Amino acid sequence: MSRIAIIDTSIDPAYIGGRTVEYVNVCDDICNDYDSGISHGSLCAITLDCCASDYDLVNIRIFDENKLKVFGEIEVLAKALNLCRELCVDVVSLSAMSSILSDSKHLYDITKRLAENAVIISALDNRRYISVPTSYPHIVGVRSDIAGLLSLGEIAYSADDPYNANIFANCDFAFLRNHNCAPSNSIAVPVVAAHVNGLLNQGCSVWEIKSLLESCKLYPVDPQDENLAYHVSSDDREIPVVYLARYTVDMCQELMDAFCEDYEVQSTGLSFLEGSYDVRIKRLSRIDDIGYELRFMERHYKTDLIFILGSYNQLWDIKSIIEIDIWLTKLDNGGVLIGYDNEELYEVDEQATARLHEILTNAS
Repeated sequence: MSRIAIIDTSIDPAYIGGRTVEYVNVCDDICNDYDSGISHGSLCAITLDCCASDYDLVNIRIFDENKLKVFGEIEVLAKALNLCRELCVDVVSLSAMSSILSDSKHLYDITKRLAENAVIISALDNRRYISVPTSYPHIVGVRSDIAGLLSLGEIAYSADDPYNANIFANCDFAFLRNHNCAPSNSIAVPVVAAHVNGLLNQGCSVWEIKSLLESCKLYPVDPQDENLAYHVSSDDREIPVVYLARYTVDMCQELMDAFCEDYEVQSTGLSFLEGSYDVRIKRLSRIDDIGYELRFMERHYKTDLIFILGSYNQLWDIKSIIEIDIWLTKLDNGGVLIGYDNEELYEVDEQATARLHEILTNAS
């Protein structure tokens, strides 16, 4: 019998037939009272209980408010994920995620360790932003079958999902609609958690789960979803694009960290270079793909600034396809050459970030 943790609001056991629930509260408050109406955590628990059997339920409360729409601190989520290791949880049902990709520094290492002994199932942001920890390769990313192409409670696999949320689940249950809850990525998570619980109860190991999910039926193509990458997730924004020549992937990530820490600027990147990537940077192999991928990143990554990382010679080919606002070239003497608006200036490496921010701020 597996142990399933729902990381969410408090769960009212009255909604799941009085099932025993092990409670852990990592919020600052100590109250477990229930507000009028059903909580988001209870909705997830109802869905899990409808689809699963033979499991122990752990409710890790990370939200102060027991309401349908909830927000919390990333440090609290990180603490809850650490607790899952201590509590020997087998399955993590996680509707909470972050589309602020710099939050990855709080979540990546924790989820990587936890995934060695547990299956972490995480929802994609409902507005279809790349999300953490959902988009990590060691996470089972989940999306709702909003097109209704699956039967109730059925799951399917999509190998090429651009958000790395490869599992689709139909969660359009009547009992949810009775609680004024529409199908969503959050509610799709416990459907997949129930499926994983069944596999674990059959004797499958954590290491086998991912490949078994990948062998599920393929998710049918929704004709209305073919141009998904070009749909606008929020208001149509113009995001500055900065090209980095003779930079390594590590240098780019250091630049991103500096912008976040010094100026609270969220940045992402597209790269043609080899290297160790975090979730903020997407690897490309063909220059011809740059227009499509840039458009996708503008709409489905929460970012204020986009870096493109490649060789000096590639810059001119790329500029023939997309507009580059500023380009930076590392020099052999340790300095940086910065080009913009048909001008070039030299800056010492230590001041390059500040000068780039100054140029971007003045340009806006």
